[in-house]
Amino acid sequence: MAFGLITHGPYHFEETDIPTISVNQYLYQHNYKLFLAMKKQLYFPPLPPSEGKESQKPNVPESPSPSTPRCPVRRPPIVWHHDQLAEIAHDLRDTILIALDFEMIDHPRHQKVLSESQRMSELGIAVYDPRDVAASATHTIEERLQKIHVRHYITSRWRKVTPLTCDAFMHTTWPGKGGKIVEHVAHPYDGVFARSRIRPAHAIRDKLQDILNRLPTRCLTADEVAQGQRRPVILLFWDARLEIKIMTQWGIQLPAYPDPKKMTIELWDLQKWHNLQQARRNAETSDSAYNLLEPLGVLACGHNAGNDVFAILAAFLYLLYSEEAVWSRYMKDFTWFPEEYMVKLDWVDPEVAEFNERLDPNWDVGSCLGCFF
Repeated sequence: MAFGLITHGPYHFEETDIPTISVNQYLYQHNYKLFLAMKKQLYFPPLPPSEGKESQKPNVPESPSPSTPRCPVRRPPIVWHHDQLAEIAHDLRDTILIALDFEMIDHPRHQKVLSESQRMSELGIAVYDPRDVAASATHTIEERLQKIHVRHYITSRWRKVTPLTCDAFMHTTWPGKGGKIVEHVAHPYDGVFARSRIRPAHAIRDKLQDILNRLPTRCLTADEVAQGQRRPVILLFWDARLEIKIMTQWGIQLPAYPDPKKMTIELWDLQKWHNLQQARRNAETSDSAYNLLEPLGVLACGHNAGNDVFAILAAFLYLLYSEEAVWSRYMKDFTWFPEEYMVKLDWVDPEVAEFNERLDPNWDVGSCLGCFF
């Protein structure tokens, strides 16, 4: 097995031949009970016919169905006391965290029914590697957030679909809802953390697969390479249903290795995190990303995939390394969260937002971009 260093901008990955596993297979191997429950509800195709008792549970299930609405996603560990945060941070001290978020266009008029992957208009990827931060226990949260690498892709097919041009029927009328008009959700050109790149959908799919394949071998030491070790990876989502649907329809493969002790990969849904849910109930508000993450000072729920993945990862890191007073205040009632506790984002480069604004085909007409500053 040959290894070589690949450099792509701020990324440094180790190239290797990595066996892969589908989202379907991941669920099959890690939660067979849930796999069977989903199979009974026709979310998965039937398993191959058994040949005797030993073949009733085949080692590898069939390829995933093109529409898998449920997902093999776990809740992050429950934190009962602030001291447990330090234990979780210690467990994740060498774990690569990657946040994923997709955005879709509203269903266009005069179009046949399109799948989620066909309507996908944006992909946001945010990566945080603890090895990018020098070994020190005195890092501020702002210093950690500056080490988050964000990439934002816009599908070339839907690059002209913006809040000003989308002609979906729900923007003019909503039958049965008293003529209610639903505003356009996605804002592809409002990114402020990464320069957006316009690519075909298949190129975006290949880029996502390539990043997932190379992350477990990122920044390995010579000894780790010689021993065949892999870095642990955790994928973070906010309501993972759409992401799992699109990844399944695309046939995205998750890295897998013969020896699970040398590499682990997990999927966490922060919206299902018990502590965030408890904070929402204490504040008597909804569980939207904006309501839960905006008090922290991060740009939350901008419905721009690049902004959203940064908000997901930044909020998780902020709470993970928060002091007891900050954690207690947020959990008690974050609607009264003091401004001095919020994240400072004055290090964000305003030229990134200006660059993305000019990508908008309607940028000369006027845009809401820049309101962040």
